[in-house]
Amino acid sequence: MKKAIWVVVFLGILFVGDRFIGYIFQQQITKSQFRYSRMYRGEGQADILIVGNSRGLNFYQPSVEKATGLTTFSLCYYSMPCEIATVLAKDYLDRYPKVKTVLVETTIVEMSDDKLLPGFTTYMPYSERIDSVLRLKTKETWNYANFSHIYRFNNEVFQRAMYYRNKLDNDWYFDHTITQDLIDQAPHRSVEFKTPDSHVQDLKQLADYCKARNINLQFVIAPIFPTYTVKKLDVFKQKIEAATGITVHDYSKAILDYSSFTDYLHANLKGGAEIVDTMVKDGVLPRAPQTAVSSR
Repeated sequence: MKKAIWVVVFLGILFVGDRFIGYIFQQQITKSQFRYSRMYRGEGQADILIVGNSRGLNFYQPSVEKATGLTTFSLCYYSMPCEIATVLAKDYLDRYPKVKTVLVETTIVEMSDDKLLPGFTTYMPYSERIDSVLRLKTKETWNYANFSHIYRFNNEVFQRAMYYRNKLDNDWYFDHTITQDLIDQAPHRSVEFKTPDSHVQDLKQLADYCKARNINLQFVIAPIFPTYTVKKLDVFKQKIEAATGITVHDYSKAILDYSSFTDYLHANLKGGAEIVDTMVKDGVLPRAPQTAVSSR
């Protein structure tokens, strides 16, 4: 009998400890300056919303703001799962309906990483949509996260949020130049873009959501290193355009200067500023209003 009582007491202590530590961690997330924390806390209002994976970080926020004269908010993350990008964008649009433009770097369709999905258990309490995606796609992880609140924070996303606990992440970017070794190998390297139907449908959901709210939605493909080959890129664009009815602006070969890249798939600060200026010139992004010059 005494043994059974001690077992119950021990389990009770574990339960209370799990909930208490989970609560402490959740408070740190709520107060973090990381992008998703700020969004769900009500501090994410901007004119331009940027959606994508690490290639979406090519659209360096200070460069976009300088070129357009508008404020920005980015939902981009390394290997962002397409399902999560879609629901984060919907959550954002619900909270900040005055956003003027949504800019989507479309390779989230091809480069979506399901291994990152469990990381978003950290933000389950803030979003019914995230909760639903995880319950559907990672049922075992979702069960663990509901059983143990500490488990929700055993991931990369939580670590990233803690890194930005007391500083903004608006300057998250790649800031080095591609090595000569990678430059030499580029003509002999290639990748084939796949276009999973489920992820195309995720973009369609986002497109329909924006259309219903008369929000300007722009689909783009960020720059790719000039001598690096991407196979089936045309098929990739065609499938997205056919499903969504939105033109995909292809900037994959818009930058030819090798020094504007950090690797085959990511521009650096120099290249990022170049592509932002190009998108403004093309009307994909709005142009900053010109300051009137008085004459005498």
